[in-house]
Amino acid sequence: MIGKITKGSEFAGCVAYVLREDKARLLVAEGVSGTPEEMAEQFELQTLLNDKVKNTVGHISLSFSPEDGDRLRNDDRLIVKNAYEYMERMGIRDTQFIIARHTDRKHPHCHIVFNRVDNNGKTISDKNDRYRNEKVCKALTEKYGLYMADGKEHVNTERLRPHDKAKYDIYEALKQELPKATSWEQLREALHKQGIMTEFKYSRTGGRVEGVKFIKGKHVFSGSKIDRKFSFANIEKRLERNKKFREKYQQTQRTNEPLRPTAAPHPQVAQVQREESKPRYEESAIESIASGIGSLFTPSGYDATAAQEAEFAAEQRRLKKKKRRGMRI
Repeated sequence: MIGKITKGSEFAGCVAYVLREDKARLLVAEGVSGTPEEMAEQFELQTLLNDKVKNTVGHISLSFSPEDGDRLRNDDRLIVKNAYEYMERMGIRDTQFIIARHTDRKHPHCHIVFNRVDNNGKTISDKNDRYRNEKVCKALTEKYGLYMADGKEHVNTERLRPHDKAKYDIYEALKQELPKATSWEQLREALHKQGIMTEFKYSRTGGRVEGVKFIKGKHVFSGSKIDRKFSFANIEKRLERNKKFREKYQQTQRTNEPLRPTAAPHPQVAQVQREESKPRYEESAIESIASGIGSLFTPSGYDATAAQEAEFAAEQRRLKKKKRRGMRI
């Protein structure tokens, strides 16, 4: 169930619209009776009890989803029950009202016209009525097991007035493009291609962006008027989430990327690499090894000086042993 609230200052036109013979069926009348003209006069008389109320006419249309059509087609009592409970929760009580059902649409719906000046001359408050309306409609939909539909589902765009058509087009464009954008620049460019301009509202003092407007033709809407989820703050949060998700996805793609095979090095290059990977020793260490173990581990192109020194050292050790043997008694 979805409720739409409007307010006005004249009952005659509103009552005449709600009670049109070709599409309306009066279900309940409280505090007024007779023809639509006579009802309008009775509404107007009660407004004289309080001349401080400017918009005395309260008009609410309660629309149900087409999915509830079979259930509500012949059940006026359930529609009236919903209307009564809706008014009670919205604080619309002790006043004149009528409830009429219309049959000109595919979806079931009814209209409530009530006097914002109650029977005691007090004002029926409209403070935060749009927020309360949304909350009450959701609660009643859940309570009576009705179909929970998006507020802009099943919209017959052919019946919309130019102002409402522009608003609906902006809503659809934002719903389509926002999930794909990661920055305001991307979003603005995508909307521009659909004939929708974007303007920002700046604070007077610090020059900080505090709001956004969307323009199609001569119709201008703030983001929150299109839908609360399209306010500047909510769009900013969504763009940031989209950006983080995109970065995380790209990082995951890079992490899972298969390793590319590398070409094998040329044999001569590989030989040089193996030689360079061997540990390098000090020259003194090399000389020590050469003097200690002779030429056993020297390469074929060995150092002749080192070999001669090793041979001389071996000869000196042999002479010393012979001399010691000759000195024995």
